[in-house]
Amino acid sequence: MSPDCPRCGRALTALSVTYRRNRWGGAPPSPRPEQWWQCPGCGWLGYRRAADRPLNPMRRLEGDEGTCVFCGEEDSNAVGEPWETDTGQLHDWLVCLTCGTSNRRRLTPPAGT
Repeated sequence: MSPDCPRCGRALTALSVTYRRNRWGGAPPSPRPEQWWQCPGCGWLGYRRAADRPLNPMRRLEGDEGTCVFCGEEDSNAVGEPWETDTGQLHDWLVCLTCGTSNRRRLTPPAGT
């Protein structure tokens, strides 16, 4: 059963996000461990770690930031909510919805630079 959209209340649609890079030995794509969802009404995008876990919002990036540096697909990157580390740096989590590659991005420079 799909969850309801936290923004508009419609039933969310499952989104298949799979690992497509570095498939050694010709292995087929495999799904990412999270459950990914999108809203057919308002466009909300997000994931959850398991059926009993909360939904986490993501937002699609546009322009150069939306192009995956790993697979080259345009408008395929999505990011989560930024968080601050104990050193005061601001980070977010970037996921390519096409190749499944994810990376933590630093949004602010290291302290003292």
